[in-house]
Amino acid sequence: MKPAAFVKVLMQLTTARVGVTSSGVPRALLVVAAMTWLVAVSLAAQAPQTGRGRVDPGVERLRAFDPAAVERGRSVFGEKCSACHRANARGGQGFTGPDLLRSVLVLQDVNGQQIAAHLQAAHKPPIALTASEISDVGTFLHREITYAAERSNYQVQFAMTGNAKAGETYFNGAGGCSRCHSPTGDLKGIGSRHDGPTLQALIAFGVAGGGRGRGDVPAVSRTARRATVTLASGETFSGVLLRLTDFDVTIRDDGGKQLSWLRHANVPKVQVTDPLQGHIDLLAKYKDSDIHDLTAYLTTLK
Repeated sequence: MKPAAFVKVLMQLTTARVGVTSSGVPRALLVVAAMTWLVAVSLAAQAPQTGRGRVDPGVERLRAFDPAAVERGRSVFGEKCSACHRANARGGQGFTGPDLLRSVLVLQDVNGQQIAAHLQAAHKPPIALTASEISDVGTFLHREITYAAERSNYQVQFAMTGNAKAGETYFNGAGGCSRCHSPTGDLKGIGSRHDGPTLQALIAFGVAGGGRGRGDVPAVSRTARRATVTLASGETFSGVLLRLTDFDVTIRDDGGKQLSWLRHANVPKVQVTDPLQGHIDLLAKYKDSDIHDLTAYLTTLK
């Protein structure tokens, strides 16, 4: 029911004689329910837009800067200031001027007033700028500060730079990947399921977010570590490793039962089997080119 129609019904109910409706429901109860619904609709209409159609606040703050003023200020800054502060105002190695995006003076500036006073009285050498140029440079600097502060404005860009053929050679050779994986088996279609950054995470760690599980019932992750516990008596127990310290060990056996033992002087003995040990061992051996080449190769496995 539309709000306008509902309001009409509400008015009829509130002006009607107190009693019950034909369905037996007290009119007072219906009035209360109607008023509650109307308030909820009103609040929902006033709530800020969220979800996919929502405009990020950081983007809105960037839009508050006049694009033309920003570009004029960028041009003036590039001509008058970039030799010392770099074109992006961040300074750095090879530049004598400081990072202006972190400058307290610039951060506290209002409409270029503090910047103008500094350029005329304290800057070495003094820089003569017109009032409009000062305003534009201030707009440019404050826009750059806002952009740097709004992390939500940054977008992760991925460029495929590896050599797929070299990645295949590494996969079947030095990397030893083919000992555990097969392009026609577990990796079939992996290039269609994952993007570049996810493939790189899988190469480096064997998993891509969400952890690898600790044997929670009912499902046990295929990447969960398993342990065999050997007691002093020689009796052994095996299962998914839940906890291992110098003082205790806990596993979950294949029946779902949790078992724990205290440890002293490495007794009971614990032997751990990690399905991702191969990935862990390679972390110290990888070159950047190895990971890029492997990523390029896995992308071809559609």
